[in-house]
Amino acid sequence: MAVLLDTDRDVSFDFGPQSRPRPSRLWWVASGFLLLALVVQGGYLYRGEIAVLLPEAKPLVQRICAEFGCDVPLPRRAELLSIESSDLQADIAHPSVMVLTATLRNRAGFIQAFPALELSLTSTQGETVARRVLTPKDYVPQSTRSEPGFAAGSELQIRVYIEAAALKPIGYRLYLFYL
Repeated sequence: MAVLLDTDRDVSFDFGPQSRPRPSRLWWVASGFLLLALVVQGGYLYRGEIAVLLPEAKPLVQRICAEFGCDVPLPRRAELLSIESSDLQADIAHPSVMVLTATLRNRAGFIQAFPALELSLTSTQGETVARRVLTPKDYVPQSTRSEPGFAAGSELQIRVYIEAAALKPIGYRLYLFYL
């Protein structure tokens, strides 16, 4: 019986995992710089929320924003706002005018910016006949405009007069959102 030996075969041995070279100092410096950039971006993006939720940090945030020419906006969390009730009726004194009344509520534990409202007038088939976006200057009462925003846990009664009776809408939809 003859045994054939394969001498051209590469025989290699596995001695376990190879040791990796340690990351260089440049890698650590670059990682630290990127982490700092991420923190700065987050601070800029959430500067309004930081100023409201951390009142002791508000002067610092305002000073930094003044240096860089930005402002400190009020938070805009639409999911914490709601339309408690709304009604659209023809005005008795002026037949061509319709009156939108609504109650908005800020359920947040902090002050927020006033939202925009979208009013869509609909036909009998539910199709949109007309649409209008109401900004805060259109619906916030004069007595409330001196306040910086929508107070925490408060309600706002609004009344808006609209000349749209000629369209003869049957229904309406009212949404709130931020621009």
